[in-house]
Amino acid sequence: MNNRYVGHENQLLTARRVTYTEGMSQGVRAIELRNSAGLYATCVEDQCLNLFDFSYKGVNFAFQSKNGLVSGRYFNGGAPEFSYYWPAGMLYTCGLMNVGPGGVMEDGFFHPDHGRIGSMPARDVTVTRNEEGVTVTGTVQEALLAGYHLELKRKLFFPAADKRIVIEDTVTNLEPQAAEFMLLYHINLGYPLLDAQSRVVKGKGGGYSIHTKGPIPENWAQCWEPEDHKDEDLFCHENTPDEKGYGYGALINDDLGLGCYVKYHMENLPWLMHWRNMCSHDYALGLEPSNNQVLGRDSERKNGTLQTIGGYETKTFKVEIGVLDGMEEIAAFEKMVANLK
Repeated sequence: MNNRYVGHENQLLTARRVTYTEGMSQGVRAIELRNSAGLYATCVEDQCLNLFDFSYKGVNFAFQSKNGLVSGRYFNGGAPEFSYYWPAGMLYTCGLMNVGPGGVMEDGFFHPDHGRIGSMPARDVTVTRNEEGVTVTGTVQEALLAGYHLELKRKLFFPAADKRIVIEDTVTNLEPQAAEFMLLYHINLGYPLLDAQSRVVKGKGGGYSIHTKGPIPENWAQCWEPEDHKDEDLFCHENTPDEKGYGYGALINDDLGLGCYVKYHMENLPWLMHWRNMCSHDYALGLEPSNNQVLGRDSERKNGTLQTIGGYETKTFKVEIGVLDGMEEIAAFEKMVANLK
């Protein structure tokens, strides 16, 4: 480092491995990331390199469930206990065998809500730092004796002086026969970025309401104050890609002058799921790029939307999560999205 103002590089860019020591988080390994743009995040080694904390200049962006960050030793992949251990956080990876409601499927096996991959530890984790930023890589695999064998390799880039995190995943089928698979990036936004004045922005395209099986309501982009015992909404959006094939969605808070955008390559992630939960204490807004419509493995198969990956085939998935700071950046983003055709 040639910056004469700086003693240790951690003044500008931090990548610190930590282990939690209390409560249900005890033993969880993570990587703290902080940069000179004011972005802070934690990347959880023991859970698919998911992102848990995410804040910008001290303002929290991420929804964290009342469970908090729960160690994988409390995960039971053979029982319907998702709501007891799901931590939420900025990014929770769903798949690879199921996304959506769990249960015993046509293959005769129990597949939990949103699958197993998000609670599985990464191996071969590396953390490298240079003047451009920090790169975290790792591998997570999901396999069944005498059955499927899928491998997810994740590369996460955290820039030294920018307000975004870039995720590039490759999923490889390590068996000769084709396999059904599902993948969803469960990106969860919470208070104070999410409040009664917040609104959702996305590109042009249709869609439908998952729960009502009908059209998306006119108020789909709106948020409001928390309501006790309020039912959640779940929308499936199509989108309009830019010239490079990327779709966009964002949550904007005009009062704070802040927004969080999601950018995703639509070749292998054609859908943007939109989870709106205005319930007290579970107050969350999800913008979730997906290769399926989140109906569960059997329902997706019946609808013809369950994806497959060929024998020894590899597919690549690209997602970026970033910050919009100030009304000028927000207006430029909205103009860009509105002009997509």
